[in-house]
Amino acid sequence: MKIIDLHNHTNFSYDGHDSAYEVVENAARNGVDIIGITDHQFSIGDRIGEYIAEMERLKEKYKDHITVLCGLEIGTRPRPQDFPAVLSEKLDYCLFESLDDDRAMDLYEFFEWKRLFKCDIGLAHTDIFKLCEKYGVDLLKILKRDNIFWEINFSGNYTYYYDFITSREKQRMISESGIKLSVGSDLHWIGDFDLKRLVQTNELAARLKNPLPLGITY
Repeated sequence: MKIIDLHNHTNFSYDGHDSAYEVVENAARNGVDIIGITDHQFSIGDRIGEYIAEMERLKEKYKDHITVLCGLEIGTRPRPQDFPAVLSEKLDYCLFESLDDDRAMDLYEFFEWKRLFKCDIGLAHTDIFKLCEKYGVDLLKILKRDNIFWEINFSGNYTYYYDFITSREKQRMISESGIKLSVGSDLHWIGDFDLKRLVQTNELAARLKNPLPLGITY
């Protein structure tokens, strides 16, 4: 089983403490197989070129030790108007956060907007069961159809994580849906790195036998 963590912040984010090098080095030292850097789009702003270039340097530097992926976390409260989706073709993936929030953009607007993105996309910080109820749709079926992955985020800041890990019914629904799953720590400071919980969450994803995004295999 590979250990993946596809949600990490660096000092490119307003709330990130460490450099991208320090985050990747910490992951490599702790036996993580695949790490994704996903700084906040609104924090990066016009430094997006610098951000992508830094991730490319780290990909090359660590290619014999750990797989580094370049992601981006994009807010939906509301939809940002200053990010040209065409830039996504230079990214490995984008995470759209908090789509279940009352302040978030409309779900159907999101599905139209996401068509403009040229990379893999996933949902972070989002209770997809809540969205199913809110819109009266089979969101699991839609995510499967549109190849959108769902992040199991174990940062401890979102109750949907605890609901999910304690509900066999929700786990069964996810498993039977066949949607792709990712694991994310939402790390902002390497001092908070929790290898035990990272491994446990990857083990949960493996038990569900759902495919992983970005062509990653167990």
